[in-house]
Formats: sequence, structure tokens, C-alpha cells
Amino acid sequence: MKYKASGILVGLAMVLLLGACASWNVDVSRLQLGMEPEAVREAIGKPFAIRASKVYNSDEWTEVWEYLPPMLTWTPKTYWVYFEEGKVVQWGEPGDFTGSASTIREYNPNKTAR
Repeated sequence: MKYKASGILVGLAMVLLLGACASWNVDVSRLQLGMEPEAVREAIGKPFAIRASKVYNSDEWTEVWEYLPPMLTWTPKTYWVYFEEGKVVQWGEPGDFTGSASTIREYNPNKTAR
């Protein structure tokens, strides 16, 4: 009887742990085009790394932030957030990027994300 009760407790603990892991991915649905870096940090947290950055001759700049999934995630996804001139112009998984966005909508902090 002692082993049966401990087995149930271990099983319950594993179910709870695995259930919690499923929701640990970055919530990119909170992002909007035109957001500034500080708004992105507030929405989805600090990036794991700045994956790339570049300053052009015209003093324009580009930066890519990388968000890694935590360990033991059911559907681990890495996301990149791409900034041009301090505004989000696109985000997605590595490989989703095909070039710069042609227009940037202004970020409105009162607008809810889609």
C-alpha cells in the first residue's frame, strides 16, 4: 500500500510538471509591428541574445533579438524579433525571414494584439 500511494504521488507530480512545461514558450501574440525595444521587453521579456545587428552608412540600423524556448517544452520554438530603426518590423521562427517589411505601422500601447 505504501508503494502504491508514493507511485500515485510521483505520477501526479510528473503530470503537473509536464503540463507546466507546455505553456512556457514565448507568447509572440503580444507583439505588434512598430513596437519599440522597451515595449517588446515588457510584452515578452528580455531576449536570450541579440542575434545580429548592423549600422548602415546612412546611420540606419537593424537588430535581431533571439528568444529561446526553455528546456523540457512540448513544442520548443525559437523566435527572432527583427527591428529596423528601433521599431519591430517582423518576428517569427528562424527561416521565416525573407526580407525587410515595406511599411511600419505605429505601435499603439492601447491597442490589443491580434
